[in-house]
Amino acid sequence: MQADARFKMPFNFAQVVIAAFGAMGLSTLAYFVARVIGASMEYSGGLFRNLDFIHIVRFTALPILILGFLTFLIGRAKPGFCRIAQWVGVAAVLTSAVVQWFFAEDWGTALTLAIMHLVVAASWYIAVNYSNRKFNEIAALENL
Repeated sequence: MQADARFKMPFNFAQVVIAAFGAMGLSTLAYFVARVIGASMEYSGGLFRNLDFIHIVRFTALPILILGFLTFLIGRAKPGFCRIAQWVGVAAVLTSAVVQWFFAEDWGTALTLAIMHLVVAASWYIAVNYSNRKFNEIAALENL
């Protein structure tokens, strides 16, 4: 009796780590550029009033790492979940990017936050991409 070859890795988790810290780096760069051009980085809705550097770090890298790990675990059992998670994550981040225009105190802050959200959306889409398809197909053929 032959064991059924199962899907093992939907994507390499290292790409989630790289995407998380890449998004954090680009968002940090956007933050400092916005501060230099005069954006107030004040926000009238949410958990805080003034957007600081630590908020960029905390709200960029951690969500991508935690949700990427959960997607990795669920994706091992159900590979199709990765594609769903990609688009749900992008939709959630883009919706949140639109909301920034309503609560930012000035246009510079709103634009910077929207750019940060676009960076996070792109990073998320790349991070949880089902990229090990070829590796898993080769492994399945070797088990036959």
